[in-house]
Amino acid sequence: MTFNLETVLAVVISLITLNLLFIGFYIASVLREVKKTVRKAGEVIDEVDQTVKDGIEKVSAMEKPLQALAMTTAAFGGIIKTAGAIRTATQSIMSAENDTEIVDVEAKPTKKAPKKPKFFKKGK
Repeated sequence: MTFNLETVLAVVISLITLNLLFIGFYIASVLREVKKTVRKAGEVIDEVDQTVKDGIEKVSAMEKPLQALAMTTAAFGGIIKTAGAIRTATQSIMSAENDTEIVDVEAKPTKKAPKKPKFFKKGK
């Protein structure tokens, strides 16, 4: 059985052609999967972007009430400091008029040391 050169070339060319067709179909299917993946990734990115925008809107909506709360807290702090200053001034005025000591209600009472008994008196 002898093969002539034309038959061998025809077989080789047809095998290469089939191989290239299979490779082409494989590349096309891979590109379709890449396209689906890119589309899904785009949808995920759009969803994350929308979620971030919604979060920013919610934080922006909370900004004004939080600023109002901060202003109210600062106002109460100022009122408390002012009341303390008025109390101190009133006590100093009252103490100047009465020449009495200012008693600090919050101060803890001091304990006096117990007296030691004297058994021996000093002689003169």
